[in-house]
Amino acid sequence: ELDRIEARLSRYVEASDISRIHALGRGQETVVQLDTFECLRIALEVQRETGGAFDVAYASRGDRPVGLRFELNADAHAVRVLGDGVWLDLGGIGKGFALDRMAAILADWEIPAALLAAGTSTLLALGSPPGEEGWPIAFGPEKEPHRLRLKDRAFSGSGTAVKGSHIFDPRTGRPVTGRFRAWAGAPTAALADALSTAFLVMTEPEIRDYCRRHPEVEAHGHRLSP
Repeated sequence: ELDRIEARLSRYVEASDISRIHALGRGQETVVQLDTFECLRIALEVQRETGGAFDVAYASRGDRPVGLRFELNADAHAVRVLGDGVWLDLGGIGKGFALDRMAAILADWEIPAALLAAGTSTLLALGSPPGEEGWPIAFGPEKEPHRLRLKDRAFSGSGTAVKGSHIFDPRTGRPVTGRFRAWAGAPTAALADALSTAFLVMTEPEIRDYCRRHPEVEAHGHRLSP
């Protein structure tokens, strides 16, 4: 299942849906697989709900158009680009989306408890181990990590600790400053994955407002030392 999702969503696969979108010119559209359409739908929803703090089309070439760079046609399951040089990178949501799809298969197999992990960045818990309230996870500082139990829920983290300042604020085009790491808990792995990236660039008042409007979401973060 993971290989199937990657074949559709990866920008490195020449025949993927994403690569075909990259070949489109202004106003052109292409029909995509249902998985691709759903992943892009979630991405656009998070972009709107975070005020543009999450944008899978941020790396697009050419002049930045006002508003969105692409739109979805739900009737035809098609993607239409709104400018030239539209470039999509699903690295901030694709892993979580794949976990959700794999979890659906485990549910079909009637597996009651499992912990799915996309590297060390995104986790998705199904049920809990026998006799436990949830799957034990730890995050935060290595010397004094925070611990919680994860059950039927996802948790994801983003940060600059490993790769440095590689995450940019799509709204300003500038590298993230001030926040070292950010984590998000959400009902789905795709949402947690996307929000951990968005929370890294959003201000604390913006994050608090988002969580107030979405009580099913939780946020954690660490700032850089002065």
